[in-house]
Amino acid sequence: MKDRIQIDGVWYVRELEPEPETEFLDVKIHTSISVHYENDDYSWEAISLINDDGSQYDGFDIKFTNKNIIPWKDDYWDNMKWIKGVYENNPDSIKEALEEMNENGIKHFRSFLNELKKIGWF
Repeated sequence: MKDRIQIDGVWYVRELEPEPETEFLDVKIHTSISVHYENDDYSWEAISLINDDGSQYDGFDIKFTNKNIIPWKDDYWDNMKWIKGVYENNPDSIKEALEEMNENGIKHFRSFLNELKKIGWF
């Protein structure tokens, strides 16, 4: 056995040093659900946090991926006013959306938002 040694007829056992205690912070974790849609050019993932009672928070975030750029570019959208503006075809919101997507991409995004509306996300 490698963990003991005999000296003058007496066996000694190696003592293991105790592992230092890890201090954990008191954290509050959240559960979320997500809905995902993508095409050849873009990817959209809507993420909604869940309350402790199982209901959804109001609003959601969108992880947007532009697959036309190498490496792909991710962005996170959490402005519900802007998201609703794109859905409602608001000219100011559409103008900003054109900075991230082409017109066809906006059509797909609006269709994705329409599906989210159908399932009660806004």
